Amino acid sequence: MTRGPLDFSGAVVFDEQGYLADFLARAAEEETPVEDLVFHRLTFDNLLLTGIEFRRCRFEGCRFIACRLPKLYLRECALEQCDLSGCRMTDATYWGVLWKDCKFSGAQFASSSLRDCAFLRCSGDFVNFSGCSLRQTDFEECRLPEASFDSCKPVRLTLTGCALRRADFSGTPLKGIDLTSDDIEGMLASGPELRGAIVSALQACELARLLGVVIK
Repeated sequence: MTRGPLDFSGAVVFDEQGYLADFLARAAEEETPVEDLVFHRLTFDNLLLTGIEFRRCRFEGCRFIACRLPKLYLRECALEQCDLSGCRMTDATYWGVLWKDCKFSGAQFASSSLRDCAFLRCSGDFVNFSGCSLRQTDFEECRLPEASFDSCKPVRLTLTGCALRRADFSGTPLKGIDLTSDDIEGMLASGPELRGAIVSALQACELARLLGVVIK
């Protein structure tokens, strides 16, 4: 990752668990951005918040349980050691967001727009990025088996040291994307998507079998 660190020097710690749901519901209802706050080890439980907006916020060790956050907007935010497994965050906008050591099993990001984002050492099987715009977005040392990246629009997407076994890249052009450090065994894709992808010799053999080529 090459982007610089986010600056939260002016952020205030929000630690009122009992007031959290009401505070966020009011912000969503009034369409008021939540700005410059640090959420530390809080539980976001079964929240339904459409279009809520966070700017320059940091989430540390938080749990998101069965949350539905359609059209979520995050800008210049960081999530570290958070668990968002099973949450729905579709049709969302993520701009300048860092996810670090987070869990995403079964999380839904489908049809979202990501720009200048980074995922570092995150994990989660069956995470869904279907139909996402992935612009200048990095995935580094992530474990995302059976993830869905189908029908995405990548621009300067990087995948470095990631476990992507049986991940679905159907309909997603991989031209210019370096997959040599990734585990792509069983990856789902066809000829058009793979045109121009950068792979190792061993990976090329695996992909050839995927395309029905017999290697002797």
